[in-house]
Amino acid sequence: MNTSFYIARRLALNEKKTFSRFIIRLAILAVTLSVAVMIIGSAITRGYQEVIQNKFYDCWGHIHITTFLPDPNNINSEEMIDYDSSFVAKIEKIPSVQSINSYNIQSAILKTKIDIEGLLLKGIDGRATKHSIENYLIEGQSIRFSDTTYSNEILISKSTSSKLGLQIGDAPILYFLIKNELQPRARKIKIVGIYKTGLEDYDDNFAVCDAKLINHINQKNENSIHGYEVYIKDKTQRAAVELDIFDHYIKAPLQTYLIDQRFENVFSWLGMMKMNEQIIILIMLIIAIINMVTALLILVIERTQMVGVLKSIGMRNFQIQKIFIFSSIYILSIGLLFGTILGISLCLAQQKFGFLRLNEATYYVKTVPIYLDPNIVLSINLIAFIICSLLLLIPSLIVKTISPTKALKFN
Repeated sequence: MNTSFYIARRLALNEKKTFSRFIIRLAILAVTLSVAVMIIGSAITRGYQEVIQNKFYDCWGHIHITTFLPDPNNINSEEMIDYDSSFVAKIEKIPSVQSINSYNIQSAILKTKIDIEGLLLKGIDGRATKHSIENYLIEGQSIRFSDTTYSNEILISKSTSSKLGLQIGDAPILYFLIKNELQPRARKIKIVGIYKTGLEDYDDNFAVCDAKLINHINQKNENSIHGYEVYIKDKTQRAAVELDIFDHYIKAPLQTYLIDQRFENVFSWLGMMKMNEQIIILIMLIIAIINMVTALLILVIERTQMVGVLKSIGMRNFQIQKIFIFSSIYILSIGLLFGTILGISLCLAQQKFGFLRLNEATYYVKTVPIYLDPNIVLSINLIAFIICSLLLLIPSLIVKTISPTKALKFN
């Protein structure tokens, strides 16, 4: 029986008939393209999420520790706290924590001879060994801090530089808007660096300065801060780390916030992109299923005489069904293999050469980002294989309707 089964399966895949050969190749091509599109679509979606999330994490950390905020989305909070070195030391000892920095926020107006621009100043701490904004400097250098006084150096974005015609070394005037004061306080500052994150909302609205400058303007002591930003080693563990900090280290009036909560609109939008990924996979899966079902039906119809012969020699319906199902699975496997190779190859080519480019002002990135996750690639193949294989049972039922006597007369 094993020999007859093998011979029958070879006959089912015999490509002497032009139409059968065309349908089989079309099915392989359809599965190949479907799997490739699923892999590429998933890699682009996840790549885009990874790039945008990482930029926000670089600029703001993964977790914020501040006073209680009625609206966590409001970055410019008025409530301030005192820097606590013992608290910082405790947080730094947490195994999952990479670093913790303090920050200040202050609204200001940057004035030049030709124009003015409203900005939010982010004051950074000279006690930190490294600030992530340094990764995005495209001109100049980072701020040089002093132990005795505040620094008047400032970093502005490329977009602000272009709008106001500012360059490295320029010394415009900063006007600080102070609550309950009609006249703003003015200070001359020096542009020492220009950065570009690609995040339009950040680049258009923020400049970076010494936190001591903000405290000097507000007549606060140098230890006054708006909060802490915590960077963790594994961003997938940020929720667990945030809960651990809140449960074991936080006392009133402090509160912990994930950066996802502070920029909820952006992260909600990124989360919705998962739906796009699911829709792409669903559509491509349906296309693959339709083509495989069509190929199986045509194989059965064009091998009607063979089915009649097999039935006449005593082979059961389910055994004949297995012949066509295994033949279809063989075709499906070829398509999955070729599709995986094609999808991964195109993704790797985009990663290396970046030939697909985007408008950075709209999409926050210059080239289409790619994030290839081996687990996702494997999952796509397994899901496609299992669903297609199970659904192939349905069209194979046509074998039961074929009568041996009529099949032998079929031309």
